[in-house]
Amino acid sequence: MNIVGLDHFTIRTPKLAETVAFFQDVLGLTLGWRPRFGFPGHWLYAADKPVLHLVEVGSRALDAYLGESPAQFGSGRVDHLSFRGTDLAQIQQHLCQLKYPFRERIVPEILEHQLFIEDPNGITVEMIFPYSRDNAVVGIAMERLAILPEDEA
Repeated sequence: MNIVGLDHFTIRTPKLAETVAFFQDVLGLTLGWRPRFGFPGHWLYAADKPVLHLVEVGSRALDAYLGESPAQFGSGRVDHLSFRGTDLAQIQQHLCQLKYPFRERIVPEILEHQLFIEDPNGITVEMIFPYSRDNAVVGIAMERLAILPEDEA
């Protein structure tokens, strides 16, 4: 397979400010750049890599992007795990051969092609591949994300 490593994990939280403070103060992660997704959130970095995505619950835009999630506490707040891959077509073909359903979205603004599957426990697993104009959506197409310009965020 062509998965090269864990990319990030995402936590949905009703306590955005406190969660940011915890990961900054306790773990030493640093607040960094995040695309203007149109819903509240922050990306926290370790060694110049955004490893933790925090998103605030209660936004229709968030539910439209990630899907609705039942209100939970504890580990139920982990929204998805994300891995970085190198060969999109290989993974698409592999999943099609397995007849394993998957969703995908192209986000050219951040140079990513995102592919989503569910594990047997219902946990969403995202795989991120480099964006190319030649990328094709083979699985279930997801709505294209509109990233807001800086002055509209």
